[in-house]
Amino acid sequence: MRRALGVIALLAAIWTLLVSLSGGFALSLGGLRISSSDITRPLIVTLVAAIAYLATSGLARARADAARVRRALTSHRLAAALSVAVLSVGIANNSWGAGGSDSYSYVSQMDLWLAGNLKVPVTMAGQVPWPNALATFTPFGYSAVANESSITPITGAGLPLLMAAFKTIGGHAAAFLVVPITGALLVWTTFLIGRRAASDLIGISAAWLVATSPTFLMMFKSQMSDVPAAAFWALAAYGMLGTSLRSAALAGLAASAAILIRPNLVPLAAVIAAWACVTTRGRAAAFAIAVLPGALAVAAINRSLFGSPLTSGYGELTSLFSIGHVPSTLASYTGWLIETQTPIVLLGVFVFRIAPLLGLMLLAVWALYAAYPSFDYWWSLRFLLPAWPAIFVGTSAAVAWLLDRQPRWGRAATIGCVLVLGVYGLTVTAQRHVFTRDEGERRYATIAQLVEANTEPDAMIMASIHAGSLRYYAGRATLRFDLLHEDWLDRAASWLDAHGRHPYVLIEDWEIPAFRRRFVQSRLGDLRLAPALVYEAYRIPGTVYLFDLLRADGPTIEPPPIRDPRPRCPLPAEPPQL
Repeated sequence: MRRALGVIALLAAIWTLLVSLSGGFALSLGGLRISSSDITRPLIVTLVAAIAYLATSGLARARADAARVRRALTSHRLAAALSVAVLSVGIANNSWGAGGSDSYSYVSQMDLWLAGNLKVPVTMAGQVPWPNALATFTPFGYSAVANESSITPITGAGLPLLMAAFKTIGGHAAAFLVVPITGALLVWTTFLIGRRAASDLIGISAAWLVATSPTFLMMFKSQMSDVPAAAFWALAAYGMLGTSLRSAALAGLAASAAILIRPNLVPLAAVIAAWACVTTRGRAAAFAIAVLPGALAVAAINRSLFGSPLTSGYGELTSLFSIGHVPSTLASYTGWLIETQTPIVLLGVFVFRIAPLLGLMLLAVWALYAAYPSFDYWWSLRFLLPAWPAIFVGTSAAVAWLLDRQPRWGRAATIGCVLVLGVYGLTVTAQRHVFTRDEGERRYATIAQLVEANTEPDAMIMASIHAGSLRYYAGRATLRFDLLHEDWLDRAASWLDAHGRHPYVLIEDWEIPAFRRRFVQSRLGDLRLAPALVYEAYRIPGTVYLFDLLRADGPTIEPPPIRDPRPRCPLPAEPPQL
């Protein structure tokens, strides 16, 4: 009974940590739904069980048990447990679908790879009468193919290829495990890097700081490439911190995959290769040979789709990066880093002292994205995630160097400081509502399915932010109203109707003012029509409307918010013909 109480206290404490880390979760097992969003009850169980354990054990036996636990909790076991916890949180809070422009681009590209063709023909663009026609049929996350009436995803191929492999093996839902798994891999590899560069304490401390970072927690629950890219660059760094040709070759393969995932970070490979040349040239050659496939694959894909190895769907490199961006971007990144991680994180530059390679990678990532445009949201720190292992290994090493000098209390002070930094990260995560119990990105699929049920298969839906998800989950053709010429709304609706494509408008309430300004001269521009469908997602402010442009009045369907949609990972519809 005494030991059972100790186990209960420990499990309840872990449960409390998981809820605190994730903001809560909900799981369904058959007809049983298990949810937890408040740490109060598991915290009470922890305290009651702990008090009962101490009362039945006595101080001497409790100390003996604590010593056994300390011996059992090796750094490897702690890092493994932390990685499993991160994986569990990622799966519990996964978006399980394509929503915004980037996630739609990645997820739909996965299916294009499986279909064997990255080009989506849009022959309709040559038939419609309005100007700039191909652009109006191009959803967010896509771009025109060079010299063709086709469109293609603009995002890197690495993440979609990984998702395609998982989908081939485990089905559609398995594809959405890639980001949580690479999130756990990033935490584990950070531990290995810190251990190899310094010590077990530095390794587990750095892994803890990565796992509790608000930016990391924000990004590893959506289908985005930031976390996978960071995980593979971490693997590359770990390999190059080794001493054998094999580890250098494995580092090159990891960097090759990282380049496929996030091509603009290819200079990181050059930094690693240059460092290896200075240290051991044989290992540099092994790394360079292994990294070539990823770089060549990106060049080949870019040339096939966009006409040049150095041009991506995002445009020319010179149009993306500029020295003029550096002051504002650096100021934004530094401010957000201090806000979300405390000023102590600036001690991460200490990494130059213990592992120069990590320091060079840290400097390269910041230099690359300093020239990128500045954004107005704190989680644009996501671009810097490949530098997270270096930053937090350096921070942990600096804290240990400052505190772990006293024989009696130095180690405890170091551990306490690192724990507090992690708790601060979790607090910021909660304050910024990173994990919410609302419908989240899943609402895009919900709205698409409602549109599918209330429109004809050959309908043409004028949309903006929903243009991609409607194609993916509703199988409906879409037309970007934000790119349609301002004089063409009425005439486009008439042309579509005359050619058997029933025109609709799907629009968010926040998009309506811009729509009305754009089409102020059009008869349909004020949208003074009775909506065919109105939907407000669960716990998400804002309403989406579906207007039938051929119907001024009629009934309006208003389905209730869907709190726990089934299935959580909806299947895609048959793609529309354009």
